[in-house]
Amino acid sequence: MCSITIILYGGRWYGWVKFGITGNYNDRYNVRRKHRDDQSAIETLLHEKYRYYRNLSPKAKNKFLARLCKVLEQSEFAGHHGLEITDEMKVCVLFSKIQLTFGLRRFHFKRFKKFILYPESFYSRYFESYLKGLTSGAGFVSFSWHDFQEGYLVHNDKFNLGLHEMAHALRLELQHTEYPGWKTIYLNGKMDQKALEEMKLAERDVPNILREYAFTSKEEFFSVCVEYFFEVPELLKAHKPEIFDTLSGMLNQNPMHIHSDYSLSAEM
Repeated sequence: MCSITIILYGGRWYGWVKFGITGNYNDRYNVRRKHRDDQSAIETLLHEKYRYYRNLSPKAKNKFLARLCKVLEQSEFAGHHGLEITDEMKVCVLFSKIQLTFGLRRFHFKRFKKFILYPESFYSRYFESYLKGLTSGAGFVSFSWHDFQEGYLVHNDKFNLGLHEMAHALRLELQHTEYPGWKTIYLNGKMDQKALEEMKLAERDVPNILREYAFTSKEEFFSVCVEYFFEVPELLKAHKPEIFDTLSGMLNQNPMHIHSDYSLSAEM
């Protein structure tokens, strides 16, 4: 009886096989050597700036870093109004993307790979007003860098521009995804139904923990709820348990479980 050894070269299968041997998510996602070499500096930055990252276990940090670096390879950045884009800015912007999608298998967006940064609020001719952030169906996300940073300075103030705009991007991505099952799982109508219910309550001036901007549209409702989900999960869970549980299921994570890498189960 003979045995046959199959060696897989290139592509995702090679990454899976190597990951099975090393347990390193950089192998799983085929992260380039250049970005692997940068990870020590990136980790120092993330540990300094982001409470979400500091709470992760070593294995989860390896996964987070590998995902961030993989997306970094695929992303394009542009600075407007004299803003010079730095490596730190790129890492910080993509941090919000990986945070939002950390519980999902698919963390990279096919449609949204371009990020435009302005020093402060910028004028939109389409909306005829100044904006802090904008997610376009054309496939780019714009931020006021000042307001993006403000979103992470206080981790529980219910405002986070990065998560807000990335939630818009995720919603649009899922509406146009080619991956079977995503629409069924994530766009099952629960959040939109809750949006309509909460809007009706707002019309009757019923007190609500969500800020008023959430009731302008179902899209803004989703993004504002995502902000509350990560910034004040205990508050959202206590006052809007159905919304919290729906988001937890959609994003496959629970921000209150800080000792179990935000998994749905509180146990490691």
